[in-house]
Amino acid sequence: MSKKIYVGKSNIHMAGRGIFASVDFKKNAVIEVCPVIIMDKKDTNLLMETTLQNYVYEYEKTGCMLALGYGSLYNHHLKPNAKYEIAESNGSHPGMLELYIIATKAIAKDEEIYINYGKHFDKKYSK
Repeated sequence: MSKKIYVGKSNIHMAGRGIFASVDFKKNAVIEVCPVIIMDKKDTNLLMETTLQNYVYEYEKTGCMLALGYGSLYNHHLKPNAKYEIAESNGSHPGMLELYIIATKAIAKDEEIYINYGKHFDKKYSK
C-alpha cells in the first residue's frame, strides 16, 4: 500500500474510517491508483441491500464498482477535495479498468481526503 496515505478515524460523524494524506498533495496530483471490480445492474441491486453499499462507486455503464486498495475507504463528501477518474489499465489485460484518485485542490499532510461517490450518494448523505 501507498505510504502517501493512511487509514484513520474519519472526521465525519459516524463514518468510521477515512483516508488521510501522509504527505502534502498539490492540486491534480494522483493520490492513488486502484484496480476495480465492475458490478452489473443485478449485482448492484443486491449489493445496495448490504453494508457494501457504503463502499462502492456509481458506474453509469453497468451499476457500480468496488475499488480495491484504499479506494473504497475514501469517504463521500458534498464538497470533496479529490475526485475519481476511471481509465483503462496500463497492464497486460485490455479492458481492465483502474480508478484514479486525484486531488482537486491542495491537500495538507494529515488532512482527510474526500471524494464524491455520485448523485445517488449526494441524495442519501444530504439528509
